[in-house]
Amino acid sequence: MAGMSEIRQAAFGELDGAAVFGLARLRQSVFVVEQECAYPDLDGHDTDPETRHFWIEGGEGAVACLRLLRDSAVGGWRIGRVCCAPSERGTGLSGRLMAAALAAVGPGAEVVLDSQTYAAGFYRKHGFEIDGEEFVEDGIAHVPMRRAGR
Repeated sequence: MAGMSEIRQAAFGELDGAAVFGLARLRQSVFVVEQECAYPDLDGHDTDPETRHFWIEGGEGAVACLRLLRDSAVGGWRIGRVCCAPSERGTGLSGRLMAAALAAVGPGAEVVLDSQTYAAGFYRKHGFEIDGEEFVEDGIAHVPMRRAGR
């Protein structure tokens, strides 16, 4: 197993069972249990051939992750499912994953995401700007954000 310094990335078809389980367990732990949002996390986008999963592993599997998928509506990319285990928050893991995902698409790519409102400052550090009105999804306030391609 790699140390927590290694960022891994793969398409769904390249993931082994342990990786899929670790990613699903982390996302369930953060989004469904901690944030008390019963929603269909496994929405079909995970398996799309162009979707890339980025994660960092700890002793028990994934401790931080995100997914990057094509967004035909913007002609670019969408980042989502960004999460970090409570024990690893504040250590910079999510920032490292964001940097890796943005590097993978390059500076010319348009990238969008829907940020939980309280986290918009984190995404601003990565070049995103609020791009619309606040909305509520699954009982949590969000804002749409965009990083324009250069």
